[in-house]
Amino acid sequence: MSVLGWKYREGPVEGIWGPPNSNHNFCEEDYIITEYIAEFVNTLTNLTYVIYGIHGLRRVSPKKDGGIFSTLALPYWGLIGVGVLSGWFHSTLKYHSQMGDDLSMFLAVGTLMHQLLTFNAPPAKRCNITLLILGTVIPISIYHVWADEIYAHQLAFVTMVFITGRKIRRLIRERVKNPESRKRLRALASMGSASGAFGYFLWSIDFHLCSYVTAVKRAVGLPLGLFLELHGWWHIFTGIGAYVGMALCEYLVTMEEGEKGRVEEGFVWPVKSVLMDVEGKERSKLQ
Repeated sequence: MSVLGWKYREGPVEGIWGPPNSNHNFCEEDYIITEYIAEFVNTLTNLTYVIYGIHGLRRVSPKKDGGIFSTLALPYWGLIGVGVLSGWFHSTLKYHSQMGDDLSMFLAVGTLMHQLLTFNAPPAKRCNITLLILGTVIPISIYHVWADEIYAHQLAFVTMVFITGRKIRRLIRERVKNPESRKRLRALASMGSASGAFGYFLWSIDFHLCSYVTAVKRAVGLPLGLFLELHGWWHIFTGIGAYVGMALCEYLVTMEEGEKGRVEEGFVWPVKSVLMDVEGKERSKLQ
C-alpha cells in the first residue's frame, strides 16, 4: 500500500522484448512502468550522457582545429555512444545489448585517453599510442564477448580511467601558470571524480541492498518511487563526471596563454561557471 502516491503494478510484467537474458538485471523492476521499456528510469537517465555529448559537439564543431568529426569531438561522440548503447541495454535487457553497453565504456574513455596522450606528440609517437590503445582495447573486447568474462574488462576500464585522471591533473600543473587558476581547475577535476565515485556508491546500494530499496519504493508508491531508482542516479552522476573530464581535457589541450577570448562559451554546468571565474581573473590581469 503506497502512502504518497499510487501503487506499483504487481509483477512480473511481460514486455515486448521478451524475457531478459542479460547477465545483469538491476534493481528497477522489469516493465513496471510500460511494457515497451524494460527499465524505464534506467533507460531515461541515459539522456544525461547524450545531452552532455551534444553540448560538447556543438562547442567544438565551429572551432578552427575542431569540427564534428575532429579529434576534439571524438570523446563527445564516445559519450553519446555510452548513452545510446546503455539506453538500448536497459530498455531491452538482452545479452547482445549488454555487450554494447559494456564496450561503449571503452569508446568513451579510450577516445579521451587518446586525446590526452597524443596532445603535442610527434606523428610517430601519436601512431604508436594509437596502436597501443587499439591493441589493448580490441583484444580485451573480443575476449569479453567471446568468454563472457567481466574482470579483464573492468580492470582495463579502471586502469584507463586512472591514467586519464592522472594526465588531466598533470596538464593542469604544466599548462596553467596562475596558482589560483590551477587550484580552481584541480577542484573541478576533484568534483568530477567525486561525482563518479558518488554514483558508484549509489550503484552499490542499488545492487547489494535491492530488496530493501524495492520495499521502500513500493511503500512510497509512484511517482516518488522513481527517484529511488539508484542505478539511474549512477547514470546522472557518472555523466556529470565524464563531461567534466572531457571538457577539462578540451580546455587544457586548446588553451593559449594570454588568450583574451571568452573560452568558457559553449561549455555548460558545472564546467562553465568555473572557467568563467578562471578566465575572468586571467582577462583582468591582461587589461
